[in-house]
Amino acid sequence: MELPSSHLEQLIYVAERHRVTETFGWQPGIWGVLFIVAACVYLPYVNELSSDIISWLIFGSLAVLGIGLTGYEIWRRRNRTVLVKNGRHILVFRKGRLDLTLAANQITLIKADFHTMIMIGVCMALCTVLFTAIAFTGILRDAVVSTDSLLILFWGIVCGASLASASWTRFYCRHLRVPILGSKWTEESVLVLSSRLKELFP
Repeated sequence: MELPSSHLEQLIYVAERHRVTETFGWQPGIWGVLFIVAACVYLPYVNELSSDIISWLIFGSLAVLGIGLTGYEIWRRRNRTVLVKNGRHILVFRKGRLDLTLAANQITLIKADFHTMIMIGVCMALCTVLFTAIAFTGILRDAVVSTDSLLILFWGIVCGASLASASWTRFYCRHLRVPILGSKWTEESVLVLSSRLKELFP
């Protein structure tokens, strides 16, 4: 569909039905929450050993990693790339403004390495089962549920959530390699829902 020229500068003037908005998995957010929880659990030990520099370094590293990953998750969701089909071209909007006008053949599909995905998936599945089993063993054995058992169980849940997120992005989404304005060598990997790919490449 050809959009009026007045619609080609700012995303706000493009109707929602024409937008193919970048989507994401939840990997940074998942692991960010894990590190924040780990830092909170570790904090009482730091207070007990307030003079121990190593304890403060461990706590600080966990907190910085957690806040950094969670902040990145929020930032990237607030700055999604949007692709809009306009006749024979595809408009690329970044931060709400038109960044590039591309021919369809300038955007390429990234094929995931299936072998690597299987290896990562198997590892994450094993970690999920292992941590969950260890946690439930501790919970059933002890009369009072310990913080360690709950933290291990949380590790299992996080690994399972990470596996679910990776599976969703692998089987229900497609990775596109999209050029960036002013850069000849750097391209952006844009994740879009498979069901909407035909809107860009009919």
